[in-house]
Amino acid sequence: MLSRPFLKTIGASATRHAALALGLALCLPAMAQTGAPAPRVQSDLKDIRMRAITSLPKAGGSADDRNSCSWRVIQPKSAATKVVAAQGWAVMADVPLGSYRAVSFAGQMEAGTSGTCTITQGNVAVFDGDRLVALAYGKSPEDPAIGNLTALEGGSVRVWDGDLVGSPVGDLRVEADGTLHLGKLADEESVCKGRAKVPNVYGMPIDKARKVLAANGWNPVRGGASSESRQAGLVKRGIAEAESCAGTGLAYCDFGYSGPAGRLTVTTVGEKDLPNVSDYEVKCR
Repeated sequence: MLSRPFLKTIGASATRHAALALGLALCLPAMAQTGAPAPRVQSDLKDIRMRAITSLPKAGGSADDRNSCSWRVIQPKSAATKVVAAQGWAVMADVPLGSYRAVSFAGQMEAGTSGTCTITQGNVAVFDGDRLVALAYGKSPEDPAIGNLTALEGGSVRVWDGDLVGSPVGDLRVEADGTLHLGKLADEESVCKGRAKVPNVYGMPIDKARKVLAANGWNPVRGGASSESRQAGLVKRGIAEAESCAGTGLAYCDFGYSGPAGRLTVTTVGEKDLPNVSDYEVKCR
């Protein structure tokens, strides 16, 4: 991640980090000269910094550092992603953020088991067209603080970390006063054009998550019979909505629910008797 280059001062050394800091320092006056206002930025997350900025440095290392997880990399199509890719970074996501676009990109990727990937040197750039206006980055280049992005209804963006099994870490939104604000996860997510809401169940054991979901109108749908031992064990514990469990890798399990606007599939990870929620997906009716 880019915290070191951005926090070092000009003349600190002739190292790569100092060179990146110099590039930043040279670009800041350009904002004043063009009269383009710098947006106010705010991060409430202890592991992610955010600041107004107008230029990106080139990615360090080699292209091989970013090619081991090719399935996580997208081809640059928008003006914003082309700016990022031109500096050698691997682009992972490009989603709308109000009138802006948010682009996540990384300098280091390492493939893992079961189609997983650990991402370091990850960042989120906010663009106005092809003009960079802000950057979110981790406190250390070695931290997997930032990975993928997903767009939320209402214009906000969910930021995920770059761990082997990614977890959402916060929501990035544009406040009414124009502030770019990276804050904690919302208590619930609006889905299906506002016809339903999914409560924040990330990290909860499935027995607790299913109760929270039921209280919000998501009722379990009985899964089919299975000889898979983990799925059968969950059903015996009264979690009849267990649909499938992987017997290898990271031991993913899926659970099905029906709600006011569609079908919800909750995914857990881990081999615990009551594994924790890692993700979910809604298919609207």
